Amino acid sequence: MIRDLDALKTFAAIAAMGSFSRASDKLGISRTIASKRVSALEAELGVKLINRTTRTMSLTESGRKLSVMADTLFGLLDNTEQEIRSVAAAPQGTLRINAPMSFGIRHLGTIIDDFLKLYPDVDIEVTLDDRVVNIVEEGFDVAIRIRRLEDSSLLAKYLAPARMALCAAPAYLERRGAPLRPSDLEAHDCLVYDYLSRHGVWSFERAGVREDVRVRGRLRGNNGDILIQAAIDGLGIYLAPTFIAHEALRSGALAPILRDWRATEPGLYAVMPPGRIDVLKVRAFVDHLAKSLGKEPYWDRDLPVFGAG
Repeated sequence: MIRDLDALKTFAAIAAMGSFSRASDKLGISRTIASKRVSALEAELGVKLINRTTRTMSLTESGRKLSVMADTLFGLLDNTEQEIRSVAAAPQGTLRINAPMSFGIRHLGTIIDDFLKLYPDVDIEVTLDDRVVNIVEEGFDVAIRIRRLEDSSLLAKYLAPARMALCAAPAYLERRGAPLRPSDLEAHDCLVYDYLSRHGVWSFERAGVREDVRVRGRLRGNNGDILIQAAIDGLGIYLAPTFIAHEALRSGALAPILRDWRATEPGLYAVMPPGRIDVLKVRAFVDHLAKSLGKEPYWDRDLPVFGAG
């Protein structure tokens, strides 16, 4: 049994931040005390938790397991403390959120601002990253995911559809011609998002028929804003999320293509580690997020309909 919770808390902070110095600053202790606490914890458990050199540190396998356990334990303790302390059952504490870069910049700011006004005892730390992070290992309370979710131990709440629009600049279509069916995309310059779950393959459906097309082009990227600007500049065809493309589609800077085919669409989800949905601040934020987006997010209103054929 681990008896020294201060040592465990110190280790958890070091594991989450990847640095003795940053963790010491956050906890308000010296680096020497932090190092002694970790050494004492290793001695108590009889295993090495952190590989340390003068320049780098990394968790051992035992360290990674203990880090996950510690995050869960302190999350539950934090939840219990909130419930006990809060007579009015008002959300409080620090909420750590992870979200995709373009979605976060374009749409999440106002949602978070409104949430903070509603709940003055909550602080928020938001990290924007297009890669799919391990929210348990990196200590996030909730992540926003825009993809087709695979089976996992994480809890997921569906929030809204994430529509996709195949589109290109009118100048590109005038120069290269518009594709008439999905297979025609193989002869076009396509702008490829690197973090698609099926790398370089676009899937379309019409009247129960599905077509998978392997696309290629001169520009690939891991951020949608780079690709949407390239599409507007006439560099190729982009299978764009409407939360990025809606303004360009409305203005005519981008024209919809293959409207009788529907691209296979992901969903927009809130994803949480096991047990976190019962934490008051997490539940309040997820409910606020779902209410703010609605069944049809504002960016989809009055956009061209795909898949009508």
